[in-house]
Amino acid sequence: MKTNRRNFLKTTTLAGLAAPFIVAPHHVRGAAANEKIRLGVVGLGGRGAWITDLFNKDGNYEIASVVDYHPAVAEAVGQQFGVPAEKRFSGLSGYQKMLATDIDAVLVSVPHDLHEALVAKCAAAGKHVLCEKPMAMTLEGCRAMIKAAQDNNVRLMIAENHRFLPIHGAIREAIAKGLVGDVCLVRSYEGCNEIEANEDPDTWKGDLYRCGGAFLDMAVHKFGALEYMLGERVDSVTTMIAKQVATLPMKGDDNAVSIAVFESGALAEISVSSTQISPANNTMEVYGSEGTILENHNGEPPLRIYSQADAAGDMAYDWDEPEVEHGEFPGYYFISGRATDDHFAQCLLEGTEFGYSLEDSTSAVVCCLAGLLSFLERRPATRAEILALAETPEGTKSLYSRLDGNIPVMHK
Repeated sequence: MKTNRRNFLKTTTLAGLAAPFIVAPHHVRGAAANEKIRLGVVGLGGRGAWITDLFNKDGNYEIASVVDYHPAVAEAVGQQFGVPAEKRFSGLSGYQKMLATDIDAVLVSVPHDLHEALVAKCAAAGKHVLCEKPMAMTLEGCRAMIKAAQDNNVRLMIAENHRFLPIHGAIREAIAKGLVGDVCLVRSYEGCNEIEANEDPDTWKGDLYRCGGAFLDMAVHKFGALEYMLGERVDSVTTMIAKQVATLPMKGDDNAVSIAVFESGALAEISVSSTQISPANNTMEVYGSEGTILENHNGEPPLRIYSQADAAGDMAYDWDEPEVEHGEFPGYYFISGRATDDHFAQCLLEGTEFGYSLEDSTSAVVCCLAGLLSFLERRPATRAEILALAETPEGTKSLYSRLDGNIPVMHK
């Protein structure tokens, strides 16, 4: 029996989470239709290292300046993209020199703990910002970034590439059409191999205070994507985390399992691992009252839908395999990265709203923080508790100091 107890496309307002961001009523630089955003890139490691593959020469932006701590890296990438020598910068002060150039916007691709300060610097310089996920490591940091953008009348978007994966847009559409009826249960997984970084005490990746561990680093993808696809917010989270392969004291978790409860009562299992001994992968299973969705980023086909709903038409009671733009790892990252960057630039040129709002990106961080609180107190933790914790003197940053030395270690 069909029900209408949930509007799959609704947008939930979260009081105290993130104020609505006003879209500038004008184009960037009064841009003509064929004009591109001049983009500066800060940080050429991680996603920044993929800039060669992500860069779309037919897109809405051009790489106009680059910054990396290492001079050789900045020089190599700058030369590849024809960035003038005077706009290739390095060292700790490199970003300040970049901000003095005629770029329109900055892609911030630096360790998580630096997002808040660097976004504020970019905003103060009048530059629009596309910042890598997670938005920040604390709710207070997210709010500070939003305020910096608003105070300086610049646009800010978080580069949650899972939001811009074509396959996730197809899943959202299938749910919105009622192909699975009411969503009851979701199983979601992301895994990769970052053991080498986790075993290196000198890298920021996996560092408890700089990265937050695998849960914050990876589950923020899943929370952001799931809230987008289901069209509703997570209400509570129950999480377990552990160090199971790399056990350095300064590092956070490398494996985590979460159970999220959505506003409608739908349940979602979110598992992440930075110790997967095989190519990186993402999978998802959506089970509803009238159908099933199966997603496997390294599978063929990557998306399968089974439905008994009237909306399925001739495909009712059979597996449908919709065609979506896709590629096995790392292909889907290149697809989603290009889509993210082009969307950001297009919205700047047209003065339109971003498809991934600051409220959405803040919510994904809040879900992760609720998961950390849940682990610490061995109970479900709610969104409301994180909002309240952010108002205390200790703030949500206190979760990391409480985790320090208290993440269970698997003894070999």
